Amino acid sequence: MVGDQIGVRAYSTSIATLSAYPYAIATPQEVARLPGCGVKVAELWHEWKESGRLCEVDEAQADPRLSVVKKFYDIWGVGDITARDFYNRGWRDLDDVVEHGWHTLGRVQQIGVKYYDEFKLKIPRTEVESIADTILVHARNINPGFELVIVGGYRRGKQGSGDVDVVISHRDESATLHFVNKLVVSLEKSRHITHTLTLSNHNSERGQRPVSWKGNESKGSGFDTLDKALVVWQELEIESHKRYPKETKEKPHRRVDIIISPWKTVGCAVLGWSGDTTFQRDLRRYCKKQKSFKFDSSGIRSRVDGSWIDLEGGKLGKAPDMLTAEKRVFEGLGLEWVRPEDRCTG
Repeated sequence: MVGDQIGVRAYSTSIATLSAYPYAIATPQEVARLPGCGVKVAELWHEWKESGRLCEVDEAQADPRLSVVKKFYDIWGVGDITARDFYNRGWRDLDDVVEHGWHTLGRVQQIGVKYYDEFKLKIPRTEVESIADTILVHARNINPGFELVIVGGYRRGKQGSGDVDVVISHRDESATLHFVNKLVVSLEKSRHITHTLTLSNHNSERGQRPVSWKGNESKGSGFDTLDKALVVWQELEIESHKRYPKETKEKPHRRVDIIISPWKTVGCAVLGWSGDTTFQRDLRRYCKKQKSFKFDSSGIRSRVDGSWIDLEGGKLGKAPDMLTAEKRVFEGLGLEWVRPEDRCTG
């Protein structure tokens, strides 16, 4: 939040290493020997081990500027640069944002402010599952045969999620073409979706082919590589009463990401949406440096000639299910399969 992207990456790498370390750490020297850690992180570990606290954390938590910037950063659709800009304008709370800057906000940011407190609430696993079940029912009502995997924090084992991420696919490739539009219309009619913030058909517009490789000088493909809908969801009153019979107030609005993938590359979609930031960055770096591949949630291409690398079908034929497809991607990359719970790398 202070603009130190290099520091963020360095600490993220250290956190990932410590999270993945399979043994109980006994000494700071042990920490210092781990990849991405070194003396600085070893000293921080020793301080925490001795006192249960970190001076740097205490100072950050006591910093009034950081506290305000953090509140702005937590608005859906606001990044660190915009959060600091809000602070530099003299704004100190959400009321200031509404009073002085509402007309300058994008639609996503306005909804982020409107439902700020609701979006901050964690979503219990049972509710994540209920939302996913409802999405799958609507998908199968449109076209039987759709399958779904819950990804994101839920798949990594979190008890409470910040949003709900689901990957949907069908063995018939024609079924997934432009399907996201039909699914969103169905869920809007049923009043489960209250706001549709982003609706992307980029993958369908490419003929459901993996995003193209444009050479080493090109920038990343960005976020819109698969068909997806980023929506605001609210559980219906009858559903709320079934799960919370003693509660009468409306259920909070939730953020839901619906991702559509063709079956031929669904393993890449599940893998691409199941890891924390550092895990995803390291996976892409490995593919680039060790395999000369470009990994993307829409599929894998050669960095040599741009051809599609099919790791999920080939001689074996279509994967029998979406999780097997993901395991085939690991195997094809020469990697051991990593349990989703071990992909919480920060």
